[in-house]
Amino acid sequence: MIGLWNPYLHIYLYVVAIGMLIGFGLPLLLVPIQWARLFRWEIPQPKQLAAFLGHSLGAFICVVAVFAFRAANTPAVQPFFVDMMLWIISGSILIHVYGAMKRAQPITETIEILVWFLLLFATLAFYPS
Repeated sequence: MIGLWNPYLHIYLYVVAIGMLIGFGLPLLLVPIQWARLFRWEIPQPKQLAAFLGHSLGAFICVVAVFAFRAANTPAVQPFFVDMMLWIISGSILIHVYGAMKRAQPITETIEILVWFLLLFATLAFYPS
């Protein structure tokens, strides 16, 4: 299974980059509080800290997405970039599982664990040889 779709890795990286930008990066960077409400988070008062952390996470995701576009066209960096993606995905799974166990997150975040596992398996299927 690992590397099964490797010849299409560059296309996968484009799809991941666009998905990161549209689904998480730009919304968190530009409108973090509205994005959080959409995902059923309770927004603490004052909102400045939540907005700051949302902007920071959004900026990070946008940078990773931009580098996904670069990696899609640079085969030499693809192994490093895919390894980095696997670590980020694994960390996201652990964070979401922990949040679910502590009942510290809305149900939308708990359901998102399945999405992270799907992304993990997809990324492994495109793993560079």
